[in-house]
Amino acid sequence: MNKRAFCFGAVLAAAVLAWGTVSAFGQYREYYFFGRVVDTDTKPVAGVEILLRDVATSRGYTIKTNDRGEFKFAGLPHGIYTVTFKKEGFAVKEDEWRFPNPQDTMQKVEIPDVTLVSQELVDKAARLKIDEARIQEAVEKIRNKDYDGAITLLRDFLEKNPDEVNALYFLGLSYARKKMFAEAVETLGRVAEKTPDFPPVFFELGLCYKQLDEPEKAIAAYQRNQELDPTNADSAYNSGLILFRLGRVPEAQKAFEDALALKPDDPEILEMVSRCYINGGDFVKAVEYLEKAKAKTTDSDKIKFIDDLIHTLKEKIKGGC
Repeated sequence: MNKRAFCFGAVLAAAVLAWGTVSAFGQYREYYFFGRVVDTDTKPVAGVEILLRDVATSRGYTIKTNDRGEFKFAGLPHGIYTVTFKKEGFAVKEDEWRFPNPQDTMQKVEIPDVTLVSQELVDKAARLKIDEARIQEAVEKIRNKDYDGAITLLRDFLEKNPDEVNALYFLGLSYARKKMFAEAVETLGRVAEKTPDFPPVFFELGLCYKQLDEPEKAIAAYQRNQELDPTNADSAYNSGLILFRLGRVPEAQKAFEDALALKPDDPEILEMVSRCYINGGDFVKAVEYLEKAKAKTTDSDKIKFIDDLIHTLKEKIKGGC
């Protein structure tokens, strides 16, 4: 009897052990993770080594993506996992998968697409940060009127990056501020070719062409600026000045009136509109605009000049001229 009782106890102990093993195994196989790894163009990346490490137990699991970039981890216990994705030519990516809750049955979990960035793109982004810092340094030099320093810095930068439009634009700006207008036009022209919808470059070209005594090119540049940026009153005003000097007064008046619509209280624009009316013999209108210009002017010499001009025009009106 004792022997049979002992055998029964052994059998019972074995049964308990077996139950425990099944229970633990059932708890162990709680999650089925699957997904895929792609690049920044959403193309699948094969051969990516994926390492899962359970934070609590340090137990690790490793797998590689197949030819379709797919991966799966079948039958993993609940837990918090650190995940590392590695493949030569790509930046290492790290993530954390949090599945801390025990499950009675296996749960399928689709992991959203994991995107790996090529090392080339990572390096390019790093270079862009360096490039931005250098260009910003040049901008600070321009602000401080250190145009020579900005030109040196930007020329050095452009030797390695000849098509970088921001550097070209600020180099052209530096040339213009140094009154090196021919160099400015050549440089800014390259910017205009590369970025034909960038308004400021055409405004700067207008300024440079005016200084180079190329009025038609200046007018064309200002007009292009106005097309791209209709709110730029200065572009319309500058264009009007050139047209007025060329004797194209009706066109000039239209340009000044366009500018005045944007800056109705600008005394210089008001004065130029009055000059167009003087040129056309409409002295009454000219006086009207001169009075407005005088009211908005704070310069005493300019006020005296306007007063004298108003007086002269009123005498002409009295005389019937």
